[in-house]
Amino acid sequence: MKSKRPPRVLAALLFASVACSDDDGPTGPERGRIFHVRVGADEFRMRVTDPDTVQLAMDNLAGRNSKFPNGPIMAGDGGFNAPWTWHFVPESVRMVDSSIELCDGSPSYVESHRAEYFASGYCPWAARVIAVE
Repeated sequence: MKSKRPPRVLAALLFASVACSDDDGPTGPERGRIFHVRVGADEFRMRVTDPDTVQLAMDNLAGRNSKFPNGPIMAGDGGFNAPWTWHFVPESVRMVDSSIELCDGSPSYVESHRAEYFASGYCPWAARVIAVE
């Protein structure tokens, strides 16, 4: 016969699962915010976990700055950037005023030249935040 957990352990587990706030959800502080970004005719999504970068992206959405994302990208959609097969590294992406031309480009260009962008990072100069989840 299998042993059962004491009722107090089950109660504690139940309380812990009910007590979790929305802050622990897919876009809470632990997971960041997901922003929809337009570059020309293309769009992509980026998850941002750095609080200062989240604020700068929100300001970009509101038209209060002209910054653009800059940072390393990795293979795969990261669970948020489909249909693209790359994504910004959420804890490393930043909103910047300027960057080198080498990392500029459209999402579709990045898609067809991923190895180059994995090496240099991605910094779409014409990017603008258009929505937040």
